[in-house]
Amino acid sequence: MVGRESLSVSVVFADRFFMAEKSLAEISSLGGYAWAEAKDPLDLAAKLNGSPSVRVIVSEYIPINAAVLERAPALKGVIAYGAGYDHVDVDFLSQRGVQVCNCRGENAQAVAELTFGLLLCLLRRIHRSDRWVRESEWPKAGRVLPEWITGQELWGKTLGIIGLGQIGSRVAKIANGFEMKILAYDPFIQPQLKVHFSPLKEVLSRADILTLHIPLTPKTEKMIDARALAAVKPKVILVNTSRGRVIDEQALLGALKDGRIQGAALDVFSSEPISGEHPLARMENVVLSPHMGAMTQEAGVRLSDAVARQVRDILEGRRPECLLNADC
Repeated sequence: MVGRESLSVSVVFADRFFMAEKSLAEISSLGGYAWAEAKDPLDLAAKLNGSPSVRVIVSEYIPINAAVLERAPALKGVIAYGAGYDHVDVDFLSQRGVQVCNCRGENAQAVAELTFGLLLCLLRRIHRSDRWVRESEWPKAGRVLPEWITGQELWGKTLGIIGLGQIGSRVAKIANGFEMKILAYDPFIQPQLKVHFSPLKEVLSRADILTLHIPLTPKTEKMIDARALAAVKPKVILVNTSRGRVIDEQALLGALKDGRIQGAALDVFSSEPISGEHPLARMENVVLSPHMGAMTQEAGVRLSDAVARQVRDILEGRRPECLLNADC
C-alpha cells in the first residue's frame, strides 16, 4: 500500500484485485509496482502525488479521469482490469495521448458459466431449497416435498441473448448443450452458427429467458427500461451479468412485483454494493450474487497475464493487444 510520498514505481494498481505472483514478478522487473488501494479518484490522485515515474495505472473500479491524470504527469497508459471500462474517461485520456486498454475475453468463460449457475439456481429454486434444508424443514415434510420446490428445465426454452461478444457467444455455446433455441440481438456482430439474429423487439417478445452481455455506454444505460419490460414475453426470466445500470432498476422492481416477469438472476446492480435491505434482496423470485462473474482462479490468472503483457507493451512502446483508443 502506498502512502502520500511521491511514488518511484512504473505501475500503480488503483484498487485491490487479484494478480498472480508470476505476473507481479514480471511487472516488478519493468520498474516496480505499488498498490494504491484508493477509495476514489481524489484519493488516488493524492497518492500519486505528481510522481514523475508512474507510467501505467491499472484499475478495476476506481474512475480514471482528469483529476487522476493531473497528478500523474508521466502517464502513458491505463489498463481496465477486466472487460468493462465505463470507469475510464477514454475520450479525455485520448486527448492527452494516454493509451487505454481493457482485458477483454480473459474472464468471458467465467462470466458465461456464472450466467448459467444463476439461471439454474433460479429455475430449480436451489437458493430457497438450500435454506429450507439448513433450517431443518425437510424432516417436517418427509417425502412429500412442498409444491414450490418444483422448478423448470432449460431444455427447449428460447434464450434471448442481448450482446453476442466474447461472453455472449460463450453463453450461446453453453445453451446449445442444453438444446435451447437461441435468439440474439447485436448490431455489431455477424451471424453465427445455431444463433438466429433478430431485432431487439423480436428477442424481447419471443424469449423465455433474457440474458444481458453488453457494455455500459450512454446508449445502453437503462436499455432495459419500463418500455422494454412491457414488451417482453409474459413470465420471462431476466439474467444480468454485465453492468447494473443497463437495467432501469425501478422498472425491474415494478415488473417483478406485478408478475410481468417471473424472476431475475443478477450479479450486478445500479449502485454497488447493495445491502440486505435492498428491495431486490427481499424477493424470493430473485437470485443475487456480489458482482463475482469474473472471479474464478483460472480467470484471475488469465487477467493477470493480460495485464502484465499490456504493461510491457505500453512501457516498451508497442501497441497493446486490447487498445481501445487506436489513435494513441
